[in-house]
Amino acid sequence: MGYESTLHLMVKIKAGSAPLVSRALEATTGRGLIRLQFFLELAVIDSEGFLSFKASEDGLDSYAPDPDNDTVPALSGKWYEAERVARWLRRYSEKGGRIVLHSNEGDGAAWGWEFDGKGRMRPLDLVPVGKWE
Repeated sequence: MGYESTLHLMVKIKAGSAPLVSRALEATTGRGLIRLQFFLELAVIDSEGFLSFKASEDGLDSYAPDPDNDTVPALSGKWYEAERVARWLRRYSEKGGRIVLHSNEGDGAAWGWEFDGKGRMRPLDLVPVGKWE
């Protein structure tokens, strides 16, 4: 059993890190990568350096695939290793990169991580802001 959610990628890979990340995405296994294999098999770097997902073959993605490269910015599933993915990506993301998960369970939960471009990350949560109207 797991928590069904949609993982949104808003991550631009640092230019100097792109070759290393590309190799990891192609290999999908290796030292420290085996627990990320599910994510690595689905992710790609687009021509502008942003991380995205390969569109599903069944065509049931939440977003229409980009016609130029057949990718989508988010995929639904049981993202058991989402924090591990964030910890791996924090080294390679430019400042302001984020991965965000939205619950598909109907509870309204949203959470994720933001990257500072220096190899650090901080958690994100959906919280109330502003006054009641």
